[in-house]
Amino acid sequence: MHILSKSTYIKGLQCEKALYMQKKHPYLRDKLSIEQRAKFQRGTDVGVLAHDYFPGGIDMSPSSPSQFPKKVNETMDNLNNPEVNVMYEAVFQHNDTLIMLDMLVRDGDKWLAVEVKSSLRLSDTYYNDAALQYYVLHGCQVPLSDFRLMYLNADYVKNGPIDVKQLFKLESVMDYVIEREAFVAQNVERLKAVVALPHSPLVDIGTQCHNPYPCDFQGHCWKHIPKDSFLFTNAIDDETLFQNYFNGVNTNAKMLQKVAPDSLEAHQIEALETNSYYIDYKTLYALSPQPKPKSVAYLNLLLHRPAVPEIDGTKPYEEMILAFALQGEHECDAAIDPRQRTNQRWDDMAADASKCFVWDCFDDHSRWKEAITLLIEKLSHYKQIVCFTPQNLSTTLLRHEIIRNQTIGYKVFNLFDVLQQAAFYHPIIKRGFTLQNLSEALFEDCKLFEHSRIILEATSNDLLGYQQAREDLIAENEMVAKTYQHLFK
Repeated sequence: MHILSKSTYIKGLQCEKALYMQKKHPYLRDKLSIEQRAKFQRGTDVGVLAHDYFPGGIDMSPSSPSQFPKKVNETMDNLNNPEVNVMYEAVFQHNDTLIMLDMLVRDGDKWLAVEVKSSLRLSDTYYNDAALQYYVLHGCQVPLSDFRLMYLNADYVKNGPIDVKQLFKLESVMDYVIEREAFVAQNVERLKAVVALPHSPLVDIGTQCHNPYPCDFQGHCWKHIPKDSFLFTNAIDDETLFQNYFNGVNTNAKMLQKVAPDSLEAHQIEALETNSYYIDYKTLYALSPQPKPKSVAYLNLLLHRPAVPEIDGTKPYEEMILAFALQGEHECDAAIDPRQRTNQRWDDMAADASKCFVWDCFDDHSRWKEAITLLIEKLSHYKQIVCFTPQNLSTTLLRHEIIRNQTIGYKVFNLFDVLQQAAFYHPIIKRGFTLQNLSEALFEDCKLFEHSRIILEATSNDLLGYQQAREDLIAENEMVAKTYQHLFK
């Protein structure tokens, strides 16, 4: 049985302890997020589509790990079978290291190795990935004409059925992987020795916990760190925080001696120790709308960026509007007697999801541009649009011509940008400045969900999933309204 694989090798390059834990104590891994699962599925889907670039191949995928030895033998047999010209997920093992190559294509008396990536550009990790695979292929004496990385062409525009020859780009990395072979060989031996240790290697926490990828053993490795430790602040970059930590500045009291009393770091440590949040109210109120608008709309856009374009005229990862929820005075006042509107508090009305207008094209993505006409008409009734999104909503609305100019009578008020400018901080924000984390920071016993879950539901091709996506979209929008009211009303 093999010791290393492509994923464990890459994990070991990042952290030896993470590799050891993955091999010996995988049950201690953190729960995989919905967003991470979606990324894995996206990679799988793109990889399967890439088979059409070299059609007619044999799928060598094992049905279970126990099938690896059998598939290794079958793969080696197929190399010498003149009737086999293409293999998908060909399985090779050398020096206790196993790989599954996306595509292996006969090229005369040699073979072309192809690894597929569902991205628009290539990263260092992808090159390291290819170097390991070349090391194994070379060790198995597979004669290669070239090794290429295949990735998505950012300039491809869909026009009719997907043209895989235009959708994908190929880049030769043969020179790179040959040059790195000795480096890979050294690392393979080093990482095999790590796995053979009788106990976990002594690796302290550090920047490798987050770079290049968030480690999925942070919950285990950080359990000895107090929850109110300055290591959970973000006013100072992680490298500087850990430099202090390793130099003996390992308590909040010591860290406070290193920073100015009124510094952002000091304020964040205070928030940690009091289990509260910090916000620069002076900046917050300077950014608040003045005068307060008489009509406000809360907008939640659900944007979909499929790796493989679904609609003619679109490119890989080009956004489309799958749905939106709009909630505001105009929508809520429709069911209220005009004589009672002045006595009806907006926060009471906002809690009523039935007053929220929701549009979606979950069942037919080709209708997505209908949202543009609807948004132009509905947003024209409001003086201000409140949202919470990492994207620049003004840019998004301009891109789709929903805002044709900036003098239309309303403006976008993005709580994401405003709170970041006001230095909003809570320990949970260290894990990401999301609406889910913000709601937990501001309101007790308030649990939302990952935004990526809505995307997953909305693209599930399931009526129950569609209904849940609509409900979750409304719930998110209500939280935007609640947060705005909490901070500005």
